[in-house]
Amino acid sequence: FKALGLAIGWGPAPAGARGPSPRVRARPTPADAAMSMSGHIGGAGTAPFVPGAGFVPSAGASEFVPTVSANAAEFVPGAGGGGMGGLAEPEMVQVVQDGMMYFVPEGEEGGSAPGIEAFDWTFGQGAVPVTGVYSTVADLSGPPRLQEYYRTRTMETLAQLDPNDPRLKEVPQEFHSIWPLDAEGTDDRAAGSFGHPSSVYKVISSNDGRAYVCRRFDTVRPPAKVAAVAQQSWTNIRHASIVALKEIQVKPSGVFFIHAFHPGARSLKGRIEATRQGAQENMVWSFLCQVGAAIRAAHLAGAAVRCVDANHILVTPDARFRVGGTGVYDVIEFEAASRKALADMQAVDIASLGKLALSLAVGAVIVDDVPAIRQGIEILRHNFSQSLCRCIEALISRPVSLSEMATLMSEALVSEVGVWQSAADALGDNLSREFENGRVVRLLMKLGAVNERPDSDVDVAWSESGDRYILKLFRDYVFHQVDENSRPVVDFG
Repeated sequence: FKALGLAIGWGPAPAGARGPSPRVRARPTPADAAMSMSGHIGGAGTAPFVPGAGFVPSAGASEFVPTVSANAAEFVPGAGGGGMGGLAEPEMVQVVQDGMMYFVPEGEEGGSAPGIEAFDWTFGQGAVPVTGVYSTVADLSGPPRLQEYYRTRTMETLAQLDPNDPRLKEVPQEFHSIWPLDAEGTDDRAAGSFGHPSSVYKVISSNDGRAYVCRRFDTVRPPAKVAAVAQQSWTNIRHASIVALKEIQVKPSGVFFIHAFHPGARSLKGRIEATRQGAQENMVWSFLCQVGAAIRAAHLAGAAVRCVDANHILVTPDARFRVGGTGVYDVIEFEAASRKALADMQAVDIASLGKLALSLAVGAVIVDDVPAIRQGIEILRHNFSQSLCRCIEALISRPVSLSEMATLMSEALVSEVGVWQSAADALGDNLSREFENGRVVRLLMKLGAVNERPDSDVDVAWSESGDRYILKLFRDYVFHQVDENSRPVVDFG
């Protein structure tokens, strides 16, 4: 019974708690039901059943058979029964509405379905009423689009090659469940997005069970010390808009960069080329805020991103922009990096941010082509607000400090915070539903593991008497309900 209490959240209130505890008014507490049943099982004169004390049959009894005394009062869940210590509880009567069974105080049978009292977190004000007592099966989980989104993420995370595929040998041995992320038909011998031949795989680590992206370079042989310095620098930089670097491995077969894996991510270049049309202004501002914040975090940590380009900015289905490939240039082009000033590389990061924002606005990838930049600025001036034009022109045309960049985006940053707070609230609401589903699953697993085990009938601790019998009664009470026509209730919504 203690294990069951942990599963469904029963127990005393924490010390110092104030205000009413969250509860469902109409549903009797299982403790009340258990104590009420203890006063009626076994007939008149039977001592009250104490969970955990075990059952000791009388000397002349051959088998324990629960019976109900002819003089016993009708069992009403929540009415108190024996062992309630004289607590005054209202008489509860059973009502059935729309196929669902409820227990309501006597005299309220004709009312609507029982409501739920919300916990008063303000300590003094009245409880906030929660509407929508009647629910359907679909209400027990998140919306279909959100379910499909997470289902797709899981499928991409678990995708893997055939066990006999020769490409399984191209990644370190501590990884498994390999899946290529390069576009079909990509030649591994051709120069990739970093200027060197490379191959990219989704892998799962045998050490922690998490999915990662493994990028392999075969033609680069940097010193191990250079890789160690880059790894230490970028593993300490954590930001929501930077794809985290886990480690860099330098082996005789090649150099391996292990980054976090984001299912559904596509390059910004691929997104722009697929749509061939400019994005809405709010999307351009969101891009500037997210990637600009990532650049700011890297610069404040004393690093230069060096990969703010359309090939390495990742876009995920949840409208998130992330800077990928961090630390790669620091290793494969360490000699060139040593000849450049850090301030110059950081200035290139900010200018590249403006060019990418312009590319996203006009629907075409613009790099360093001056006529294309001028044409894009003209399109920008005719179709977007002055504040966006002023921000992008400033980022492209002249050196901009981090504080000035934040000032140019200040209004958009305020709006962006509101958008993501609303998104967090919506996800929190859906998470609460799935949390309750998880509690139900844990409860069912405990009941299924304990109830009716034929291999342990001779063991008193596992027999149908004692604590296990109360669990069986609870299982029958919850899942074996009937309606007013004695038909099984199967609408668990």
